[in-house]
Order: sequence, then C-alpha cells, then structure tokens
Amino acid sequence: MGIPTVATTALISIAERVGSNRIFKALGRFHYPFGDPSKTPEGERRWRRDVVLSALTTLERPVSRPTVFEYEQVRK
Repeated sequence: MGIPTVATTALISIAERVGSNRIFKALGRFHYPFGDPSKTPEGERRWRRDVVLSALTTLERPVSRPTVFEYEQVRK
C-alpha cells in the first residue's frame, strides 16, 4: 500500500501524468503554490498554514485513482 502522499500543485495535468493519487489544487500561482505576495507577511503566514492543513486532510481520504481535491472541498 505504501506511504500516503499528496501532491500540491497548480499543474494538475502533470501530477496526474506522473501518477499522483492525491492531488491538491494549489491556490497560489505556479511560482508560489503556498504563497500570496499580495498579503501582508502575517496574513500570508495564516493563509499558508490553512492551505497546508487543508492539503494534509486529504491524506485521510481513501482513493483508488488519481483524485483532485480543491481547497474549498477540504477546508475545515
């Protein structure tokens, strides 16, 4: 079965092609999937933490094929 992983990316098609089972669609842009330079440093830290925790929740979900998760789907 292996170790569960989640790929966080803005490039969904590439993650699917390389065989990622859990794909978390990044909210940020290609160059900074876990960042948003338009936010204040403190605001970005809070936002980044929320995105990372949301991506981690996908590890708890069983999948049998490549599955794309959106931030809004898994946000607590």
